[in-house]
Amino acid sequence: MVNWRERLHLRSAKEARDEALRALPDVIGDLTPIAAVRNNITDTGGRTWAQETSELVFRDEFVPALDGLDGFTHVFVLTWLDQVTDEGRALLRIHPTGDESSPEVGVFATRTAHRPNPIAVSVVPLEGVRSNIVRVIGLDVASGTPVLDIKPYVSFYDSFTSEIPSWAE
Repeated sequence: MVNWRERLHLRSAKEARDEALRALPDVIGDLTPIAAVRNNITDTGGRTWAQETSELVFRDEFVPALDGLDGFTHVFVLTWLDQVTDEGRALLRIHPTGDESSPEVGVFATRTAHRPNPIAVSVVPLEGVRSNIVRVIGLDVASGTPVLDIKPYVSFYDSFTSEIPSWAE
């Protein structure tokens, strides 16, 4: 019987990993912001954004892509956290929420903005769509943040039972 590694003509897990990494481009340079966030948030350090209404102001050429979005109750919003510094992007381990009593963990195990690619993913209630404006509630990014994409939240695809470590509770 031929196993998956042999089918891929790979001899080891390391070879499979190395092959996958060789296929990665060094840079993905074709991202175009489709909208900008407009709200009253200048600092996302606190939790004051939870009830904040934000407007996603879309470029005119993307207005046709919003057709039908208003039938959903929630959306995913993908943003580029343009205010993250190079030092923040270089961090690989942190204490969650800055609490030194929490165990230090890798940034990919947290929701910090400080990460190599400062991309944020938020699921937020959709308040409405009008012309080139999408109104949402609770988006945890500052005004002016570029929006990379928006997708409808569909519960039968996007909802899972999950567990989290005690330090994240």
